[in-house]
Amino acid sequence: MFDLRNEDFTFVISPFERISDDEADPVGHLWDWIQSWIEFSVSGLKMQFQTEFTIGELKILKDEFFEHYQAIISQRELKPFNFRSERGQLNMVIRKATGKDGVIVEFDIRPEPHADSVQVKGGFGLDESYFPDILKRLDEMIQWQN
Repeated sequence: MFDLRNEDFTFVISPFERISDDEADPVGHLWDWIQSWIEFSVSGLKMQFQTEFTIGELKILKDEFFEHYQAIISQRELKPFNFRSERGQLNMVIRKATGKDGVIVEFDIRPEPHADSVQVKGGFGLDESYFPDILKRLDEMIQWQN
């Protein structure tokens, strides 16, 4: 989904396994789970943990990233999108920066799927050059096969 790295910041989400749920949705597979590894680091903090996303939520997230990409290209405003993962380990608000050629992504990550988990909040900006890779990676996660 993401592979954002520089000398001071790392935010990587990598899929490693698909768990099919043929009973919940045997045709569309929207309830299949993509097991993923999240790596996050900034100066003084490094965090790595496993989580999972449904195909359905990944498709919604991809559609919203595409809409924000189109809004940047066409120079139009767009309402922010709130993403809340089913497991609650990755929550994001994606909003177009007013009058700018980019978006702000505010995140809330938790290494454990419960309310008492350590919580890291932050944000970063993305200009339009990041979107083709993010959309490609989301497609790869949606199509992921073991």
